Amino acid sequence: MLELPLGQLFILYLTLVLGLLFAVWLGGDWMRKRRERTNRRNHLVCNICGLPYEDTTREKLPACPSCGARNERVSLRDI
Repeated sequence: MLELPLGQLFILYLTLVLGLLFAVWLGGDWMRKRRERTNRRNHLVCNICGLPYEDTTREKLPACPSCGARNERVSLRDI
């Protein structure tokens, strides 16, 4: 059996809890960035009429649902 003094047991417990919280935070941050990339790719604004719309197809030049103009997907960069 493993014998640990109370101080080492507390440090081990604290290290495990903080490691778990860090892993959850890292996973949440990764998911948030993934969701933002998807939103940036799918949300467009028409260059002619200014209508914001969502297009989930993989077309390079999706058509605006209002005026029919073709709009290029522009990749936005992080600030």
